Amino acid sequence: MLNPQSVIADIVGRSSGKKIWLAYSGGVDSHVLLHILATSDVAELVDLQVVHVDHGLQAKSTEWTQHCASVCAALKVPFHGLTVTVTDIADLGLEAAARKARYTAIAGLVGPTDIVLTAQHQHDQAETLLLQLLRGAGPKGLSAMAVESHLDSIMLMRPLLAVAQADIIAYAKQHDLQWIEDPSNVETRWNRNYIRHQLWPLIEQRWPSAAKTLSRSAQHCAEANELMVELAQQDLSLLLTRKNTLSIASLLSISPARQRNVLRYHIELQKFVLPSTINLQRIIDEVCLAGTDKTPLVSWSGVEVRRYQDDLYFMSPLKFHNAAETIHCNTLEPVKLATGDRLIWKPTAGKGLSSKAISSGLKIQFRRGGEQIVLAGQG
Repeated sequence: MLNPQSVIADIVGRSSGKKIWLAYSGGVDSHVLLHILATSDVAELVDLQVVHVDHGLQAKSTEWTQHCASVCAALKVPFHGLTVTVTDIADLGLEAAARKARYTAIAGLVGPTDIVLTAQHQHDQAETLLLQLLRGAGPKGLSAMAVESHLDSIMLMRPLLAVAQADIIAYAKQHDLQWIEDPSNVETRWNRNYIRHQLWPLIEQRWPSAAKTLSRSAQHCAEANELMVELAQQDLSLLLTRKNTLSIASLLSISPARQRNVLRYHIELQKFVLPSTINLQRIIDEVCLAGTDKTPLVSWSGVEVRRYQDDLYFMSPLKFHNAAETIHCNTLEPVKLATGDRLIWKPTAGKGLSSKAISSGLKIQFRRGGEQIVLAGQG
């Protein structure tokens, strides 16, 4: 049931005087949310702004921007139109690439304490849960969307998440709202649209309350994920070393499920792409269980996992270097290596290279194999 006063009270209660930005596409959902806010006395309680993003993906996108600006002008709400270029479509897919471009643009507009409202509803939540199930997601993915969440620096709020789509459309018709129908929303080549137009009618015909019950399942998964995070935090406090590595011996002392849980949590904290289930298990089998004299490696998108003795390292890929490159040096100035690292001389008394040897000229190169090492005092 859509209760406008309840929606307003929820927004005001969560915003605590912060500036509110409504992400307004011009579609029925965001139009209804805009109308609820603009026709109430909420403007006296919060600083309401509207932002519309033109992705340039539809022939009528410029007309849609003009429509949104006109609606906001009629409702006397400040309007901000942004235009973006959608890139990375081949890598991310159109929906994800457009979302990335949209929120990157919005992030450049909103302040650090501002809140961005989006108009996802109960059916959107159910669709998201189904998509995550089909991707084999765990409890975090099956939590779908939260009423409040962070996307990088943006604080998102979804005040209509518990509202049925039918109630939103009924409100729009009752108030004679004129909204935009994006033709891409009916293209069933996209997974979400396929679920919406092909699968969902069949599901709802058999289980009329499916959207509500699936949303409840997402809430249960969110609670389960919270417990997993708490456990991961406890485990990480025992595994993490001063070098920001994990103790392999300590990791192997806990159950396999906890191993995978804390690994996911630690990788996410490092801002790395999470591994697939297969790569996650490879970290245990191929890196942690390898002999201490081995140099195993597991890698995926922009991440390398290595070990040295008892330390498990998560790092960006090592830079390529030309093993044939030779650097000549005869000063104590730092030496820049091909990897981007620097070799810095540290004065010391006793053992080490003599300054006379350095000034006479040194040849620095990466290991090629077949070298001989002369230990101090034995040469």
